[in-house]
Amino acid sequence: MSALRERSAAFDDDDVEDYDAVPWNYRAIFGEFKGIPWWAAILAALVPAFIGAFIDINSSKTVGWTFNAVFFLGALAAILLVQRRSLFGPMVQPPLILAITVPTLVLLTGGVAKGGLSAMALGLGKPLIDSFPVMAVTTAVTVALGILRIALQKDPNRPSKDEIREAKAEVKERSKPVRRPREEPEEEERPRRPRPERAEGTPARRPRPEGAPARRPRPEGAARGERPAGQRRPRPPREDR
Repeated sequence: MSALRERSAAFDDDDVEDYDAVPWNYRAIFGEFKGIPWWAAILAALVPAFIGAFIDINSSKTVGWTFNAVFFLGALAAILLVQRRSLFGPMVQPPLILAITVPTLVLLTGGVAKGGLSAMALGLGKPLIDSFPVMAVTTAVTVALGILRIALQKDPNRPSKDEIREAKAEVKERSKPVRRPREEPEEEERPRRPRPERAEGTPARRPRPEGAPARRPRPEGAARGERPAGQRRPRPPREDR
């Protein structure tokens, strides 16, 4: 009874371990824990960028090292912690986050000088130009890490190249039409009707019934199927048209 309980407990533990295992496409870049979803990866890069841009624009009317540091670290954390199946968003989001955060905070904090369109364009363009190098470096890093994760984090149960080749060959063999050998029809011999044997002394031909007229004798010198001379039918007279 105790052995049965131990086996059932071990079986339950195995089930729990299999159930708790995180699928490969839900994991982060390291470990076996579940990564963050796509919307959390966007917030992980967007919120620090807003905070850093707010600090720099309030102090110097443009972005500086504070924004550059938090912008890079936020994008890096997003690409490392996001789930394997949601890599595309964190790979391409640094330019979009920069284009949203910097102009918005410049307008909200009053960093645009009043003096027409040229002054407004200069007030919005200077922070963007100053933050372009960090945006280019951050985007290159996130794209490289995303490609690295795509190359390394693959389905462990995927079929190998040899298995794929064998499966394709098997499908090709099944798709070919099966040629059956041509069977020659057997000639069926018709059973011949047995002829009744003649008894000895019976005539070869059927006897003529009584009262039947006798056959006319064939004239001498006439072949079979020919009419004797003098017994040809006269031709009918030809009508003139």
